[in-house]
Amino acid sequence: MNCSNCGAAMELVESRRYFRCRHCGSFHFPEAVEADGIRVVGDHPGAPACPVCTTPLAHALLDEHHPIDFCRRCRGVLLPRATFATVVNKRREWATGPPAEPVPLDRRELHRRLRCPRCGGAFETYPHLGPGAVVIDNCTRCDVIWLDFGEMKQMVDAPGGDRGTRGAGTVVRESTPETEDADARPGGDDPLTALLELLNR
Repeated sequence: MNCSNCGAAMELVESRRYFRCRHCGSFHFPEAVEADGIRVVGDHPGAPACPVCTTPLAHALLDEHHPIDFCRRCRGVLLPRATFATVVNKRREWATGPPAEPVPLDRRELHRRLRCPRCGGAFETYPHLGPGAVVIDNCTRCDVIWLDFGEMKQMVDAPGGDRGTRGAGTVVRESTPETEDADARPGGDDPLTALLELLNR
């Protein structure tokens, strides 16, 4: 597929279902925005810029209940960390389709340096220790997380015993750099929890 902006060949990001032009930075998405549970509700003067492509962020709703900031160009989202945990947990609990094949962590993303659109401070970048093998960009000062297009779906579709439980109480806890040491092995310090998690994989 060629880029509609510059004509160069576009790269398929297979794990996240979109095309990216490495020449001019354009994106192509096969599905409408609404397919990801996002509804854009408007713009506002002086909106902060997207940390990836510098486009002004729009106001949007995620799953009709959660206010987020959304980039119309690259389809990244900026959302409170609590919203992130709530939405991922709920979507995994209500998942009905089969899980996707696990994908390896793209370690190149660990070297990306983005800045928070709200405070201008540097995001902390680290591997998400929950499902999906994605890299998290987190501003601890503003308590927000930046997700690139497709990262939430990658987490929701990842295999795990909590998928399809429909409110049975399984919780995927969001990790932070401060908790990485304790969470480095399944179940943390509890051997019974570690065993159960290994059996559910």
